[in-house]
Amino acid sequence: MTQPAPVPTTPPVGDPPAPPAPAPPAPAPTGQPDEPLREPGKRALEEERARAKALEKELAALAPLKQLAEALGGKPTGDAPTDLEKLTERLTQHETELAAEREARWRAEVAHEKGLTPAQAARLRGASRDEFAADADALLALFPAAPAGPRNPAPDPSQGARGTQPPDLEAQIAAAQKAGDWRKGIALQRQKLPGVQR
Repeated sequence: MTQPAPVPTTPPVGDPPAPPAPAPPAPAPTGQPDEPLREPGKRALEEERARAKALEKELAALAPLKQLAEALGGKPTGDAPTDLEKLTERLTQHETELAAEREARWRAEVAHEKGLTPAQAARLRGASRDEFAADADALLALFPAAPAGPRNPAPDPSQGARGTQPPDLEAQIAAAQKAGDWRKGIALQRQKLPGVQR
């Protein structure tokens, strides 16, 4: 079969004409069968067959993993979540709970170490124990004179109920009689009587 002759094109002005592309050599028609393989070709063919068998063995060994991957990946049926999606959701939920519990533990430990009140401890923020400690230090710097707890007032000895008799009532009576103050002595003796107001 003959090839059509190329159509001549006029090159642009100033460029040299391009040489025509060479035609590929036509295969020589042979009526003979292929030649038998020589020694290097036989070795290459045997190596290729060995590689193919090794790959088939690997694929057979990976078949259970492929089935497992298909089961985990699964084809969703409608809106129902797959097992993998359920496991992922549960794992995410557990990680969130773990992070919240860890932060609460760090907050409580730092608050106890720094002597913070529960209200101050609730305001601590951070993502690590060191950040909670730094936040506690900053909070304590804002309120350096905060009292540790409620302060009880000092007792006033002039107020409140007194015992039924002062322990030195007898001494007071004796001192009043010795001084000749009979009126005070009688008033003191009346205090010893039950049911008498002072």
